Amino acid sequence: MQKLQEQLDDQKELIAAAQRERDQAQQESQNQQSLREGSMNEVKEVLQALEELALSYEQKTEEVLSKDRDNEALTEELTRKKVTAWLLCHFFIVCALFNS
Repeated sequence: MQKLQEQLDDQKELIAAAQRERDQAQQESQNQQSLREGSMNEVKEVLQALEELALSYEQKTEEVLSKDRDNEALTEELTRKKVTAWLLCHFFIVCALFNS
């Protein structure tokens, strides 16, 4: 009878040890799941930030191209005005020479 009691106690110890191992494994699994979820959230945040940066970059690029076109148009207009002013100046000089 005592031998059966010892076997029963051994079985109880084995069951308790297995339950502790199972509980530890479940806790580790939960910890890993939490870490994975946290990492996934970080990845989502980084991707969102990258999308925002890409959009901002695209907008800034469009602004720069627009300003370049504006500058080119202003440069052409300034060149025309300089040529016109130069021609008028020389015209008045020639007129003054003929009138004197």
